[in-house]
Amino acid sequence: MNGNHVRLTTSLPTEVIRCPEAELSLGALLRRWRGRALLTQEQLAQRTGLNVRTVRRLEHNVLQQPRITSILLLAEALELDSEERAMLAVVARGPSASPERVDPEETCPAPVTVPRQLPADIAAFVGRKHELTALSDYQNANTATVIAIDGMAGVGKTALAVHAAHLLSSRFPNGQLFVNLHGHTREMTPVDPRDALARMLRALGIPDDRIPGHIDDRAALYRSVVADREVLIVLDNAADEDQVRPLLPAGPGCLLIVTSRRRLIGLDDTRTLSLDVLPLEEAVALFTRMVGREHVADAPAGVLTETVERCGRLPLAIRIAAVRLRARPTWSVRHLLDRLTDDRLSELTTGRHSVTAALDLSYQRLTEDQRRVYRVLGSQAGTEFGVDEAAAVQHTTVVRARRQLDQLLDVHLLQEPAPCRYRFHDLVRDHISALLRRTPCEAARANTA
Repeated sequence: MNGNHVRLTTSLPTEVIRCPEAELSLGALLRRWRGRALLTQEQLAQRTGLNVRTVRRLEHNVLQQPRITSILLLAEALELDSEERAMLAVVARGPSASPERVDPEETCPAPVTVPRQLPADIAAFVGRKHELTALSDYQNANTATVIAIDGMAGVGKTALAVHAAHLLSSRFPNGQLFVNLHGHTREMTPVDPRDALARMLRALGIPDDRIPGHIDDRAALYRSVVADREVLIVLDNAADEDQVRPLLPAGPGCLLIVTSRRRLIGLDDTRTLSLDVLPLEEAVALFTRMVGREHVADAPAGVLTETVERCGRLPLAIRIAAVRLRARPTWSVRHLLDRLTDDRLSELTTGRHSVTAALDLSYQRLTEDQRRVYRVLGSQAGTEFGVDEAAAVQHTTVVRARRQLDQLLDVHLLQEPAPCRYRFHDLVRDHISALLRRTPCEAARANTA
């Protein structure tokens, strides 16, 4: 199939309109022309970028009003001549259609574009077998499947989404889209969903001059373009539900994976997958793979275990610690552990990657009241605490304290190991302490809250 744009004529010869073939059903014409082209339904679907179920429904006259874009793609794939294209257009629009009803603006389809936008797979990916199984075991016969991966900063949400997308890519012959929404990115504001839609439409072959200005129209066009296609879409680093909602596809052949530090509980019909830190065995395996077995061969198992525990078993922290060890040939694992014991947050920084910076971004997205609660509880509450203690240290009511705790849980700055029992991750507690040291005025406010 060539990439040239194809136009359907808007003025048909009389003999074409009166041709007995024009009275055939759409399905009969498609079956005849597909047989002439020596194509199976699956091959025709692949050529057009349509879902094979759509091709079958068209050939059996199940779709009463097929989309004009689908008809144009079929005309291109079947290599119809001008009279056959005109016949197809008239039959597709029903017995009352006339040549003049063919909209000239609809006669120039976008080229069939198959985007392959996934970032490179994660070379040192370890574990997450349960989560990968959950991601691969998707199926929704009526609408697109949406899976939201959430978790604290640095827990490996993007790594899981990208790795899973590569494993699943063969199931989506019509392409894979990837958009970083920059919900938590240093020195960048979250991407406007209107701009994200424009980028996705361009990737799907829609030229700039055919992308509507209004966000609702862009969202509708996006849903139309992917409705009959099998497309895998990854939206990374979402800020909230409002940013994601316009980007949801509707076609049953699509899978959308979205990652966020916030629990996206406001999205309808969405499966959620909350990531925790790595189990101990997987944390050690990740550290070993990142450093190289030859560099840890002499390290006692207990030292390796204690090192990843000092990293809070957080993938970002483990990767940073491993990179630092690999870059210092004279260091041993024991030496790294000693440094992590002194001041681990200052050690867990390399280049642009930093646990402190990642947590700072989560903190900056909080409201002022949520920041105050974060500081007060992190500096005054016990290692594990309940709602009553949270209310007492803030001099507030239990009802208000419970609501505040839920807000911190939703952005993964707080953990709930058991119902109504709360704790901060060790690195989060370190972040709160460092935050209060950096800003004495905030420490004063925390102590007087």
